[in-house]
Amino acid sequence: MKNEGKPDYGIDGSPAKYVEMIAAEMILFGTGGYLMTFQGLMIKILASSLFLSGILLGFCIVPFIIYEMGGKLRYGDRLLSMIDWKGNESVLDVGTGRGLLMIGAAKKLDTGTAVGVDIWRQEDMMDNACKNTMKNGELEGVLGKIEVKNEDAQKLSFQSGCFDVVLSNLCLHNIPSKEGRNMACREIARVLKPGGTAIISDILHAKEYSGIFKAEGLSVEVFNLSFFGEFPFWYEIVKAVKNR
Repeated sequence: MKNEGKPDYGIDGSPAKYVEMIAAEMILFGTGGYLMTFQGLMIKILASSLFLSGILLGFCIVPFIIYEMGGKLRYGDRLLSMIDWKGNESVLDVGTGRGLLMIGAAKKLDTGTAVGVDIWRQEDMMDNACKNTMKNGELEGVLGKIEVKNEDAQKLSFQSGCFDVVLSNLCLHNIPSKEGRNMACREIARVLKPGGTAIISDILHAKEYSGIFKAEGLSVEVFNLSFFGEFPFWYEIVKAVKNR
């Protein structure tokens, strides 16, 4: 029987953050409007400042909503387009979440396989669970090409040099310590095959990641997205190639 339904790649982080931001914006506009009913230059200046703060907060909220409402699908395609796919690659998605990159990679494979690892913390994504990742794989028709494992990026169980491609989006910054993030980068470098490529996208620490990859002997490029030409413009991409 044909499986009905649409894949759901989740909301990054807790939905409460959007509720809190919208509530803060309403408070700023409401307070500013209330103060505007009073006389006095200083009160008018304060009210205007609150209005301006509300507008700036709105500019911060909108890009996140755009990303969650479909922008992440386009961005995932952008990351996958940085690989010259042959169809026989072995792929690892670090911090796979609902499987966006793992499943996207699996669609490009003929004889290859894609593995996703995560520890599925709820604070990292709404309803973050392995079963939801596999459900998406089923809906996308790639169950035979994917595998998921509960693993910490700082200590991967895979043998050295076993993946042609390693992908990661919005994962490593969730590791609280610099040493922990560095360990994850070293693990990514370790499991890459000679000639393999890692694509790491994150909102912070691109310089830190690139330094570790360089120290491990990889060739590195860092892409800072343009505010006017690319979305989401606040992300950074590290492309690291393991020299033969």
